[in-house]
Amino acid sequence: MKERSNSLTQTVGQAICLRRKALAMSQEELAEKVGIGQQSLSRMEQGKIAPKFERLQLFADALQCRVVDLFLAPESSADACAESLASLLRPLSEEQRSFIHLQTTQLVRFLQEMKKH
Repeated sequence: MKERSNSLTQTVGQAICLRRKALAMSQEELAEKVGIGQQSLSRMEQGKIAPKFERLQLFADALQCRVVDLFLAPESSADACAESLASLLRPLSEEQRSFIHLQTTQLVRFLQEMKKH
């Protein structure tokens, strides 16, 4: 049972870390938003400790996701990546989304060309 608990703690910690980094947010910024110390957040992201149940909604709000998203193991499938990007783009203006779409399209084409060589 303890191993499953550690696995869940690590999954939540990794989800918090990945979402925080995707939002270009520092540990200090996120810790302040959820009312904990930076060292506690660091230990959570490392999977050493789990966030308190009462703080899960604060984490979700700060990370612009649903609480359930914090319990999902990170995936690298195209669908998972697309959903992650969509959640990051939602709060942006139409102009900002268009700019990011253009930049992403150019980056993908560049990477595809690099792969050919």
